[in-house]
Amino acid sequence: MSGMFALEGEEFDQLVSAMSEYGEGASDIVSEVIHDSGDIIYQEIDPLIHPSGRTFKGHSSGAQGSHWQRYDTGEPLAITVAANASRRYLYFPDDGSNTTRHYGNQQFMLRGAEAAAPTILQKGVDALIESFERS
Repeated sequence: MSGMFALEGEEFDQLVSAMSEYGEGASDIVSEVIHDSGDIIYQEIDPLIHPSGRTFKGHSSGAQGSHWQRYDTGEPLAITVAANASRRYLYFPDDGSNTTRHYGNQQFMLRGAEAAAPTILQKGVDALIESFERS
């Protein structure tokens, strides 16, 4: 399952303005910031995952608080946060469906990414300003 959200708002406008003022190479700087921001996104998503409460012997703990995440950074100006191989069995209830044990359509991946966006955008602006001051 994959989802995507678009950045918008005052922080995004500041980043676009800083990128246009900086000129050539700005997208590389911002891409690096985005690619290094996986842990910021994880810290916003993880608390939204409901703990499983599993404590029986021989089974791993639930996803919350574990290292379930992996980051794909193959595209410029993009990062994808997904479950790593050991947690692919996880049912992330972003699709709107319900089961007997959970309420679907929680959209915690999207909500976590949206919560992390202002911090990441500000880091991008700061990186551009710092790079501009050094040159």
